[in-house]
Amino acid sequence: MPDIPFQTQIKNNNIELIPNKIHVSNKNYHRIYVYLRAGWHISKAKFVQEKPLQGSEEKIIQQIHTIRFNKTNPYVITGGHFYQLFVRNLGIFFNALLDRRISCTDEDWLNRQTIALRTVALDLEVFRQTQKDYTTIIPIRENLFSCFNFYARPSDSLFAILYTLLALTDEKFIETIFPMSQTKKRSLQTKNAGHLLYKNYKTSLKKLIQIYFEDVIDGQTGLVKKNLLLASARDGIKRESSFYDNVIAWATIRLANKLDLYQISDSKLESWRKKIIQTFWNEKEGIFLDDLSEHSRKMKLFSADSFIVLSTEFLKPNNAIDKKYLLQMAQYVKKNKFDVPLPLHYSKFDIPEKLYRPVRHLAPSYMGTSIWSHWGMEYIKTLIYLGQYADAKKHLDAYKRNIETYGGYPELYDKKGNLLHTRLYRGVLHNGWVINYEQTKMLYDNAKK
Repeated sequence: MPDIPFQTQIKNNNIELIPNKIHVSNKNYHRIYVYLRAGWHISKAKFVQEKPLQGSEEKIIQQIHTIRFNKTNPYVITGGHFYQLFVRNLGIFFNALLDRRISCTDEDWLNRQTIALRTVALDLEVFRQTQKDYTTIIPIRENLFSCFNFYARPSDSLFAILYTLLALTDEKFIETIFPMSQTKKRSLQTKNAGHLLYKNYKTSLKKLIQIYFEDVIDGQTGLVKKNLLLASARDGIKRESSFYDNVIAWATIRLANKLDLYQISDSKLESWRKKIIQTFWNEKEGIFLDDLSEHSRKMKLFSADSFIVLSTEFLKPNNAIDKKYLLQMAQYVKKNKFDVPLPLHYSKFDIPEKLYRPVRHLAPSYMGTSIWSHWGMEYIKTLIYLGQYADAKKHLDAYKRNIETYGGYPELYDKKGNLLHTRLYRGVLHNGWVINYEQTKMLYDNAKK
């Protein structure tokens, strides 16, 4: 059984966190060990592959939940060769983990709450000790961790922590982001533990958020600094003040304001949001440009992670003006066949010259023409809120077929819709991102009632 840095217990039907001491080391020999181990896991995954799970779509999803959200797991990981804790996971790729409307057993709901609580507790303690934010936390041995940045400093780690704290303490938080009519809901059992975490780490979080804002935002433009490379959901590629990073920065400060960790008025937040829209929106193409590089402007580059606008509430489907942007984005995807054979291709082109060297050599299309299941779900949710149910159903049916065909929920596909694998890289099959697929299906089913 893996070491669990933060244990939990049930008391009066609430999940309580048991305090524990962990240690963080960034000594050179630990960092070397971390890099070597990551390389070994990637290489090993090419030859020791995840076995397809057997059964119907429902049975396969249940098995993935058992693998990813089991009570013996210490924290949330993507799976496969990604054994590390990527801090952004809970707020981005697992953003539906604490949605209490998703149909499940009592045990599964308890496990999902427990692992989310354990994960964010570890994130907070590591960041408190280091007084920095990182993309990744790596176990060395029992209660000893190292942390490092995959390629660059993260734009979205603090967002993920704030998002999770709110999801742990506010039953209506996720339901406000992804609204639907009334459905059966479960009780949130982490509110007390979440509030205690907030109280214990409020001071360190305030400092981290202030530093983040000062380091990332250009005081002259009000946007993310162009000369600052940031790691994000598309962390293998170098971007100059990407749309994704600007939205995430805005959303981070918005959530920090909601949690009384940063003071900013609603009017300033709205002015900032409009500035981002004005800067990145390309009316002719109907897209938000990928970043502020000359290459992006010249080539009119689209990036699938622009659909981060939905889960961050940067654009709200019930707002008439925002809905027009979402509609044009969906039209662009269809026109350029970014949803064929299933959504969503990350980009129209592979851009090897923009990739960090390891990605360029291991999987040059990884963040180019490949198809990412997570952004596929965010796109399908957009279709649902736009009332385009036929297209949404078509894509959900395609994902269901793939779950049963491949025996899992693939992390990504190549541009032809086959499982992505290169000479040195293979995508994750037993992927906990499936929770986002479940949420998308739930939203579709409810909308069609």
